[in-house]
Amino acid sequence: MLSVDGDADAAVEARIRIGWNKFRQLVPLLTNKDVSLIMRGRLYSSCVRSSMLHGSETKGKTKEDVERGCPRGLSST
Repeated sequence: MLSVDGDADAAVEARIRIGWNKFRQLVPLLTNKDVSLIMRGRLYSSCVRSSMLHGSETKGKTKEDVERGCPRGLSST
């Protein structure tokens, strides 16, 4: 989703927000010592990271994207 001036800041911020919300939902499982580390990693990759990267294009990140905690491949440029 691009704005009038060609930025995708709103889309980037929405993806970051969605990723954090998904992470917060999964915190009990991701911090559970009874669940193996491999399974927790797979859960993070398949749920949290994929929800952040869904619909994004791989482009170079700006300094502002890095400061906001934007994951690799998701940027506003």
